[in-house]
Amino acid sequence: MALRRIFYVSSTRRPGFESQDCAAHFAEAPYSIDAIGYNLEKMGWAVGWAGWKSARNPLALAMRIDSFKPDVIYTYGSTVALHPLLCRRFLCRHKSFKIVHGWDDHYGRIWGNLCGWPGRVFMDWMEKRIVKNSDAVVTLSYELQKIGRRWGVECEYIPNGADPVENLPRSESIKLDGRFKLVYTGDKAKWKRTADICAAMRRLPSDIKLYLTGRNEEYLKPYASENCVFLGWLTKEEQRGVMAQADTFVCTSDQDCNAKLQEYLRWRKPILAFDGEANNFFRNGETALLAKDGDYAPLVRRLADDPALCRRIAESAARDIPVYTWSEIAAKFEKFFERILGK
Repeated sequence: MALRRIFYVSSTRRPGFESQDCAAHFAEAPYSIDAIGYNLEKMGWAVGWAGWKSARNPLALAMRIDSFKPDVIYTYGSTVALHPLLCRRFLCRHKSFKIVHGWDDHYGRIWGNLCGWPGRVFMDWMEKRIVKNSDAVVTLSYELQKIGRRWGVECEYIPNGADPVENLPRSESIKLDGRFKLVYTGDKAKWKRTADICAAMRRLPSDIKLYLTGRNEEYLKPYASENCVFLGWLTKEEQRGVMAQADTFVCTSDQDCNAKLQEYLRWRKPILAFDGEANNFFRNGETALLAKDGDYAPLVRRLADDPALCRRIAESAARDIPVYTWSEIAAKFEKFFERILGK
């Protein structure tokens, strides 16, 4: 069979995104499209990358598409997802490719949080155009899948992946203390509602401690305290060392899809999340505890005072929620791509 070719078109401004090979992509970001592209290459695909530098300009993007000649263009990010459609219709000589959109977030909701109602109205409109006009859509959210159905689009559900953590290198340079330790990793943008868990710590004893990793946000600085500790950016090895010491993990955004969830599940610890869309993914009280209106303090107390509850929730989640390696996720994508390509 001829070599398949996939071209990722992303809104990322990450330095080196377009020039790095797949191994460098995976080393820098061992998740999402970087992990999928890396594993597809190992499965025999040719993989190309276009970030904001090229993707923002349809003329430049069309030249790169004609040069690479992909079978599949996978769009990722709201601001450039319509550009390959414009290129194929008006600018490209090479037109025999399918455009698949990777739909991970509520674009209108995020832009509404960032830019107010004008941002929400505009991006609600664009989001619907992207989903309805792409040749196919892949989502890792059951909630977005429901929205797609309301728009007459059946989106393929493929979740995030997470590789096993047992044999990955970790650093023990950061020691966590406290009777009960909560860990939150990654992005803390306002729309992720991270302030909810930070505020909850003010109502809890000092020996119950929250540790947050990742880039610090200015709006959260007032919450820093003896039991709300911002560790800042860590190496992957340091972050794994911190996660290994957690008694529970926290995911505060009103979503049922987040790379955190699969990463957390690999550690077999109980998870606290927001009582909203997460109900599509968890069973509240059985595979996670979900905080109504973001009121985490009572749930943290329950977990801190009941080790048996912690074990039961962690064991139920491990039994009932499958977590796939990134190579298994890439295989799911390959199967889907072959289906839409007619093989």
